[in-house]
Amino acid sequence: MSKTANVEIYNELKRRIVELEYKPGDSINERQLIEEFSVSRTPIREAIIKLSQIGLLEIRPRIGTFVTQIDLMSVKHAYEVKKNLEGLAAELAAQRANREMVEELFAIVARFDHINIVVDYKQCIIEDQRFHKLTREAANNPILNTVLDELNIKTARFLQYINYVLEDRIWFQNSLREIATAIKNRNAEQARIATEEHTRIFLEQVSKRFFG
Repeated sequence: MSKTANVEIYNELKRRIVELEYKPGDSINERQLIEEFSVSRTPIREAIIKLSQIGLLEIRPRIGTFVTQIDLMSVKHAYEVKKNLEGLAAELAAQRANREMVEELFAIVARFDHINIVVDYKQCIIEDQRFHKLTREAANNPILNTVLDELNIKTARFLQYINYVLEDRIWFQNSLREIATAIKNRNAEQARIATEEHTRIFLEQVSKRFFG
């Protein structure tokens, strides 16, 4: 089996956990996955081990494999670290993003015009994740990308779990637009400042409701 297919299996299982198709505490049936993906046990096992290493699965010897519970303090700590690292990613993106990446950032911002933040709260979360993922890719720093991907797994699953609804779509959309504009204008300092402020305010909103 190709390495690409192995990565696709890993990414699909990760998506199911983050988007709560597999809920905290659910048991993972390796045999069913082997049949579903039409593969041997090896790529499934490799994906499970990788997912356990980033805290999404817990392997209990001779018992089974289970989706981990969501740790609120771990989520809060992830947000605190994200603020500065997302700012760095935006700063680098302002220096390195190509035209197609910038256009996609603005396309994501525009899609919020057509999202009902209450009914389509999951789509809001997914679009926000896409925006920041694209910013990280534009930064073109593999180490930074890896660290932020792991942090975002924690925060995205948490937001899905609590059915988080944006408090202020207009602020949120304008904030993303400010970041995208700074990246387009190659203004690295403003891109960093706008991103740090975006993350800080969002964390404050979430903290008031869930972290105390």
